[in-house]
Amino acid sequence: MRRYVILLSALLCWVPLAWAWPPPAKARFVDPQAPCFRWPAVDYDGDGVFDRIDRCPDTPPGCTVDKWGCEKDSDGDGVCDGRDQCPDTPKGMKVDRNGCPAGAHAMKDTGGEAKMPKEVAKPTAPPVTPAPPASESERQLVEQGRIRLENVYFETASAQLLSESETSLNEAGAALEKFPDLKIEVEGHTDTRGAAPFNMRLSQARAEAVRQYLLEHFHLHGENLTAKGYGETRPETKERNEEELLRNRRVVLRVLNPDVLPKSVKVDQPH
Repeated sequence: MRRYVILLSALLCWVPLAWAWPPPAKARFVDPQAPCFRWPAVDYDGDGVFDRIDRCPDTPPGCTVDKWGCEKDSDGDGVCDGRDQCPDTPKGMKVDRNGCPAGAHAMKDTGGEAKMPKEVAKPTAPPVTPAPPASESERQLVEQGRIRLENVYFETASAQLLSESETSLNEAGAALEKFPDLKIEVEGHTDTRGAAPFNMRLSQARAEAVRQYLLEHFHLHGENLTAKGYGETRPETKERNEEELLRNRRVVLRVLNPDVLPKSVKVDQPH
């Protein structure tokens, strides 16, 4: 019995000596801070932090870690330091598995220099140039605020429109449709031949005939078009020949609210 007591006492004395025994000179995985069993120490994920204190035991290979064995990500792009090939990625930018913006890694593979994308200044849009007027009637409308209807003919001493008037009327109507808020006065004028009261009635009837044609053939608001006959009170010429007589027999579409037209339009005022 005494022999067993001696052996047990010797064993108990040897164990503390074994814990404190220095590891071999070429030993790997030595944990000098361990309270006991300093060697061999265990580092399961190979990040350089022993499992005894490693709080992130599954760190991916190649990642830089802190003293607790957890990976660092200085630029916050989701790719750990050590594996991040673009360590200064701007915040919020989407990156690939190498921590680089799309395309940057491909440049490295082809020998190019990977650079962080820079914000490109948006080019200043050139001023919009209005499209040229599509017709002579539209040009007169936007430049002068009026359309003089050329080649509009009536039966003699009548307000009956002749068929050859349709081309000019259709051109004018198409121009007016582009500005649906325009208020237009359809002016009727005659030459000085005949009695003044008759000419006044004739000009009124012809103005109303033109107004009616425009309303029937185009999408215009009736309340925006008014007809007004001026008879022979506003002649353009002195009627010294047939051509000057013809100039006085006319129909004019005059804009009453020029503010609806494009800016900087000079509107001719009636005389």
